Amino acid sequence: MRKRMFIFCAAVLLISGCSENMDEIIDGPTVIEQPENNDLIEDEISKSLVADPAKFHFVADWLTESKVIYVEKEDGLYKVNSFDFETGQTDTLYEDDSIIIDVLIHPLKKYLLLHTSDNTTSATVKVVTMDGIVQDEVIVTSTELAIEWNDTDPSLILLTAFHQDWTFDLFLYNGKIDSLDLLAIEDPFPKWLGEDKIAIGYVEGHVLDGGEIYTYEPLTEKWGQLDISGVVYFDTHEDTLLVVRINEDKEAHYTIKSKDGVVRSEWTMPVISNYSEWVIPEIEWGSNETVFLLAPNKGGQLDELQTPYRLSRVIEGRQEVVADDVIAGVLRCSPSGRKCLTGYTAENLIDVGTAEETQWLIFPE
Repeated sequence: MRKRMFIFCAAVLLISGCSENMDEIIDGPTVIEQPENNDLIEDEISKSLVADPAKFHFVADWLTESKVIYVEKEDGLYKVNSFDFETGQTDTLYEDDSIIIDVLIHPLKKYLLLHTSDNTTSATVKVVTMDGIVQDEVIVTSTELAIEWNDTDPSLILLTAFHQDWTFDLFLYNGKIDSLDLLAIEDPFPKWLGEDKIAIGYVEGHVLDGGEIYTYEPLTEKWGQLDISGVVYFDTHEDTLLVVRINEDKEAHYTIKSKDGVVRSEWTMPVISNYSEWVIPEIEWGSNETVFLLAPNKGGQLDELQTPYRLSRVIEGRQEVVADDVIAGVLRCSPSGRKCLTGYTAENLIDVGTAEETQWLIFPE
């Protein structure tokens, strides 16, 4: 059923610039991937996508092992398209006459979440099925919008509506009962920790010293606190928590914990800062035991960093360098973790098994 809800706040929506896209498929170099176990099937990467920069919008994420989702604008419509690396085929999954600002793909691969807008005063969030049917829709007036989608229950969405003075309201949308509730949480970027719990960062002193993590259960309104301090960054995957702290050697100490606090793995990596805060690269989860991340070869200040980034895969605390000389931009890895997209516009494709890098997204000069 199509659902709609309106939230009225005094604000102005800041819309990011848009561009349009025209596609052309060309044959490119072939990469044969070697499966890591018998459950993985060998496939070929044989096609590239030539995109018109005047129409191309952005790459969203992987849909399957061979397909990615991207957005373009054509004939006045914003289109959510899929591109298949194996066949070169493109398909349109959804069209909208509003600007598509962002697209999220739920881990279950059954739903897309679209952040759209058609005016300067509001943002519209739509949950769309893979056959293009709008299942849920909520409109939030804000200057900017942050979205946190529950990994296990696609009906649960946290929406942080920033106002013009950068104050914010945090809402919980529940698609099962079509409700939108205001949450009294001071962290504008909370994370889901399992289906019914939210992890919240709290820093009392300087951000360089880190802070603590609290939990909140919306259903019971119960608060809790995790037994950990000095956290400068945290992320979650389903019911698993990753925290980063700075050790005495000024290295980033990573810890992956289960929901009940059991440590699953730990490791250290070089860390950089911009003087006022630690700069922690984005984490890509492969599973509860595997993460991908970009890291410098040496730590230091961000504006003095001369060494390139490298793409690392960490499995149960064991670090493996997948590729060197990687641009510190987008990082999106396939569901199995065998391929990753990197680059400023996710234009590069890295084979994790062979470390071979190819440019699959081409913008003609």
